[in-house]
Amino acid sequence: MIVQIKFNDGLTMMFGDSYKPWRIQFDEYCWENKKELGEIEEVSCSNTDWIGWGGLKWCPEESFQHQLNREGCQSADEDNPNARQYSDMTFAFDSVIARTAVRILQDARSGQTDHQLLLKGKLPKGA
Repeated sequence: MIVQIKFNDGLTMMFGDSYKPWRIQFDEYCWENKKELGEIEEVSCSNTDWIGWGGLKWCPEESFQHQLNREGCQSADEDNPNARQYSDMTFAFDSVIARTAVRILQDARSGQTDHQLLLKGKLPKGA
């Protein structure tokens, strides 16, 4: 799954299920950036697989196609000639995913999520 989160300050970030679920990746991102993040404006998701190479946790939307181009490549390799295309992926609103994203951001701002549980790979409370 890929989750696209748009903030009201113009930032759009991509998160996905990789070695940890997107919720854990987003929670970590919120903890690291909670003072700079705007409010969540829109959340959409795709059933497309997250980038399966290199341990990517998240990335800005504007570099997502580049990450897809590099999927399966070593650093010295040319881009993948058969890369998946971001423009071909379908994203749709999901109310459960949206509520979860808003709750995670609110928890990070209020300090309610136990960051040590996050680091151990356990889901935040209520996620």
